[in-house]
Amino acid sequence: MPILSELRPTQMQKVIDLVRAAGIDVSDWANYAGGKARAAANPKYCYEWSFVELKKVAVFNLWFEQMKQRGQDIVIDLNFLEFSDGRGRRNQDRVKLAIREKLPIRIIVLDGKMGNPNGSIVSKRQLDPAIWRVTALDQKTGDYTLTRGADHFIDQFSIQETPDRKPERREVSVLAFDRNPVVRKNVLIRANGKCEWCGESGFLMADKRIYLETHHVIPLSEEGSDVESNVAALCPNHHREAHHGAIKAEMRKKLLSRLAS
Repeated sequence: MPILSELRPTQMQKVIDLVRAAGIDVSDWANYAGGKARAAANPKYCYEWSFVELKKVAVFNLWFEQMKQRGQDIVIDLNFLEFSDGRGRRNQDRVKLAIREKLPIRIIVLDGKMGNPNGSIVSKRQLDPAIWRVTALDQKTGDYTLTRGADHFIDQFSIQETPDRKPERREVSVLAFDRNPVVRKNVLIRANGKCEWCGESGFLMADKRIYLETHHVIPLSEEGSDVESNVAALCPNHHREAHHGAIKAEMRKKLLSRLAS
């Protein structure tokens, strides 16, 4: 189990070096008076608190003081919209972008005098080697939780199948529904690894995550909403039964009632 105190930074490193180490291309930083020699001081970047490179990584500057030990996890509860300047909105938008694009998140851990971005004094700054992920986000309030390390829960849409042989190419045409990954994450967190129909635990994956399947109680094809009150986390057996079983109508009614309470 990670120990929170071990994450407190002990060195003061440059933002440009840490952003580069996290996987962000920093070549544009040199487009500034003085060129490469003064790239680290480029105000277009050095005063930012978050950085994103699509298809690669998102990086956020966050305070050690904001981190909490919650059970076996280290988490950060935050709402960038509490900051009135434009960076707060940009940071919040980048959180949503990281979720939508399924980007790993790296944290530059800060220590010093924590205040709003304009009134803070950073005395130590280091890159945490671990990957962080958004594990909860309230779309209405902007509150979100970052958790250090891999997700504890996984569903059928998260698994990337690796074929045993090279697949044959064929042209297909299908209609598919987009599913909000934040809704799925929040549903899996709510279920806490247990089927919301039978109460039994999902099975353990090889990477130690717990597998359940997310199920739209009223299907999207029937104009069901992609919201947490219409999505249940079910074990694979009861997910199939909810679609094809003799009691599927009863399951729909009872699940809707449970999710509404």
